[in-house]
Amino acid sequence: MKAAVLPAGKRSLEIQELKLPNLNPNQVKIKVKACGICGSDIHLVLHGKMKASYSPCVPGHETSGVVEEIGESVTKFKKGDRVVVSAGTSCGTCKHCLVGKENLCEQIGVLGFNQPGGFAEYIQIEERYLHLLPDGIPFTEGAILADAVSTPYHAIKYQGEIKTGEVVAIIGCGGLGIHAVAIAKALGAGKIFAIDIDQGSLDNAQAYGADELILVEKNMQVGKVLKEKSGGIDLLCDFSGYTPNIESSVRAMNRGGRMVLVGIGRMKLEIPMPFFLIERQIRITGSYGSDRRAIPELIQLYTDKKLNLTKSISGVHKLEETNEYLHALEEKKGNPIRFIINPEL
Repeated sequence: MKAAVLPAGKRSLEIQELKLPNLNPNQVKIKVKACGICGSDIHLVLHGKMKASYSPCVPGHETSGVVEEIGESVTKFKKGDRVVVSAGTSCGTCKHCLVGKENLCEQIGVLGFNQPGGFAEYIQIEERYLHLLPDGIPFTEGAILADAVSTPYHAIKYQGEIKTGEVVAIIGCGGLGIHAVAIAKALGAGKIFAIDIDQGSLDNAQAYGADELILVEKNMQVGKVLKEKSGGIDLLCDFSGYTPNIESSVRAMNRGGRMVLVGIGRMKLEIPMPFFLIERQIRITGSYGSDRRAIPELIQLYTDKKLNLTKSISGVHKLEETNEYLHALEEKKGNPIRFIINPEL
């Protein structure tokens, strides 16, 4: 098969011909129809800030396609099925995996980083990672359910425990945060504040239903501005990883408010007002990836016409163009949300 491969020590993908291994009994061979380019792919390929556990590697963790072949032990899928592949990998046997909370597994990984991913004509993976994709959902939009949409969904619904009518703030409206806006809207948020340093990202957030936009400027106290504009926040989700904004936003939280941290930063998180946090019973929690509930529930939201991801697809491109569109996403050319790679083009 043809694949976009990252050789050891290189900062660019190479198109190579690879031989697929024999299919294991519990594996499914999928013909890739769409694979999204994510910010973490930029960190892996262009920056080298993230590392794969094998080399050379085939990146790509937002994958959809059609079942081409099944192993002899596979029971839930058949040739011709349209599927989405979960982005997260796990052991499958620990106490967390057995109850469907794979993102708590000690061996949590990411497709493309821990095993060959979707920047290729085919992908082979265990059937437990697959979800049926209805005919009414395009492969392009189905692919991004795997991470760009399921990660903020888990943060907002399960870690943030959103309730109808609540005031929600989303800090960082890039590939994950923009879908947090869409999900908060779909799950009944009363008012949504979008916060970002980039006006293009805020424009995208407005298109997805944000009620008020806050463009972060130098030395701005985000929490103070957020409190003045909102009167109080019930649920705040941070996708930026910039801890000063998180720290200042504690004072914007309502009693019983929840702060969910998704973005990964390098700075220390300090809470300068512990009594305020304690007395108001404000909860601060993390959220990583999603578990097996997310994709089926998102598919149902899509089927119920509560979620539409058409605006998220910024273009569909050839496998040979993957490097070009990694750079285009990094440079925000055309204010993109998700570029899609289709190996069939």
